Amino acid sequence: MERRCIEIVGAGPAGLVAAITLRHAGYAVRIYEERKDVGLRFHGDFQGLENWSTEEDAIDILARMGIKINFLCQPYTGGELYDPDLRKVVIQSPVPLFYLVRRGNEPCTLDYGLKAQAREAGVEITFGRRMEELSDGGIIAIGPKVADAIAKGVLFETELPDMAVAIVDDRLAPKGYAYLLVHEGRATMATVLFRHFRDERT
Repeated sequence: MERRCIEIVGAGPAGLVAAITLRHAGYAVRIYEERKDVGLRFHGDFQGLENWSTEEDAIDILARMGIKINFLCQPYTGGELYDPDLRKVVIQSPVPLFYLVRRGNEPCTLDYGLKAQAREAGVEITFGRRMEELSDGGIIAIGPKVADAIAKGVLFETELPDMAVAIVDDRLAPKGYAYLLVHEGRATMATVLFRHFRDERT
């Protein structure tokens, strides 16, 4: 016998992973997403799924939750870090420091892959419907109402080799850092601000 329906607001990675996990546990699941599709905030941007803060590998954690890797998920075991004086530190690890993923609503992106898994599992997704709250409880997976960090960047094609570069410098990224991720001729260069970014000139 199927358990009661769990409603989720938000079809980002958090909402989709929650839905897939609940569906595998036998719950009926319905997601409400105000946008017309998943990943519309992104355009193929590269991001990193960090893998350095836990002993268990991130891929093993996802597998334990029932998440398949049907999206770009490229391990990066090293990179370059530059300090404010542009002194380079080469970082190398025997295990992946992070997994590079793409964001967006196209095939091979994290968002597209998770949506496909959710639908395959039987999750009902309603797009174009804004929900502020749920009458019978559920999961709100739309993130904080006030941002505690911002990221701005550009996407471009390049002949650079695959690489991961980070720069810690208040002139480039006040109270944050800047990064460059390159994979197979595509690159994302961005600045991330964590603290006091509302006081900084943009």
